[in-house]
Amino acid sequence: MLFSVSLATGLSTPNALSGSAFEFVQDPSTVEIATLTDAAGVLQTISSGPDILAEESPVQIATVNNLPKYPDDFFTDEADEGDRLKVGLRNTSAGTRTIIVEVRTEPL
Repeated sequence: MLFSVSLATGLSTPNALSGSAFEFVQDPSTVEIATLTDAAGVLQTISSGPDILAEESPVQIATVNNLPKYPDDFFTDEADEGDRLKVGLRNTSAGTRTIIVEVRTEPL
């Protein structure tokens, strides 16, 4: 799954995956999550079930027509059935930012 999120100055989203088919893991899986943003100032918090993969860390910067580089830009975890995936985003910059989020799952 690949999608973009737009965040205005000072805004945040607790989970960019809310309501998505990828929010809850269907089967025990390897989960890979990557984010890119168009400029500095966006922070990410990524978790897979009880596992924290990134906590308030900067999102990598790239032009928005680029995709995350595999495997370099991805956080990887083994997730159990029913684990909730979260990609929290916070814009600390002075402008609206576009964030690309990619989620890959591979059943074990």
